[in-house]
Amino acid sequence: MTALVYQSGRRLALGAAATSVHWIGGRALFALGDGAVVSTAHEGDVQRTGVHDGVILSSALHPDGKRLITGGDDGKLNIVAADGVVEPLFESRKWIDHVVASAATGLVIAGVGKQAVVFREGREAHRFAYPTSIGGLAIDAKGRRLAATHYGGATLRYALMADDKGVALKWAGSHLGCTLSPDANYLITAMQENSLHGWRLPDKIDLRMDGYPAKTRSFSWDKRGRWLATSGADSAIVWPFVGKLGPQGKAPLQLAPRDGLVTAVAFHPSEETVAIGYSDGAAYLARFSDQEVIELDEPGEGAISALAWSSDGALLALGDEAGRGALIALS
Repeated sequence: MTALVYQSGRRLALGAAATSVHWIGGRALFALGDGAVVSTAHEGDVQRTGVHDGVILSSALHPDGKRLITGGDDGKLNIVAADGVVEPLFESRKWIDHVVASAATGLVIAGVGKQAVVFREGREAHRFAYPTSIGGLAIDAKGRRLAATHYGGATLRYALMADDKGVALKWAGSHLGCTLSPDANYLITAMQENSLHGWRLPDKIDLRMDGYPAKTRSFSWDKRGRWLATSGADSAIVWPFVGKLGPQGKAPLQLAPRDGLVTAVAFHPSEETVAIGYSDGAAYLARFSDQEVIELDEPGEGAISALAWSSDGALLALGDEAGRGALIALS
């Protein structure tokens, strides 16, 4: 079969490894390993803006939905408009490893070493401290509850409350990236030991999901929070979160197996369809209803490292570690 990128797509030479991609309206903004942001639409100009003196390590959509927030290994937290205008927000001597934001509350939160720095209305409001360096940050859909992972577990806090001491969720080991379910009933973390650990938050029940040959670095929930897609195996591992026990005692779906590893996953914003990127640069689309698989892009020279749908689900952006990008229209 012919990859869809050749039928309804546009290839991009990004010039550096893609670390993430986000959509602002009809434009995709790629954050890159050389500190630049590349902004483009499915048709039209490509704009490249120098934003950081080094790698862009983290990014998130600004709460206003019209700009991008980027954190770099230069210790800077910047705001980038779709037209390339850059506004500094914060500067540290440490890397800005993580950033999350919420349109619901207007919060921007950056992970800097052992601290989460909370910004509101463009100013630093307060900071939360953690026992070790932050491995991952996640904020719930209401923009109120903040999860941070670290060695030995995770801590939950109400982000708006500067004096919140937090709820400790303990599990031995190093916890890296994390994700909160859309209903905020589950917190799932990626472990150093190539497994996932989770907590059902209402009753703090532990969940363990293992069998991965590599670390999980990409999570994506479907719109209703019934499925969690993950990277780290030779197929997209998709866990069911239905019923009172969630994934406990249930086998996951394994979608679109191939030689090599899945490195990125992204659920369609409204359908039970997931885009999947692989370590060889290939990308596929897998549909739940009949498990049909469509080739989006063929293998390249680097692993897929950035994957995101436009808000209407009509366009998919992807980028890899070799600097190859693409925008693909899907009917």
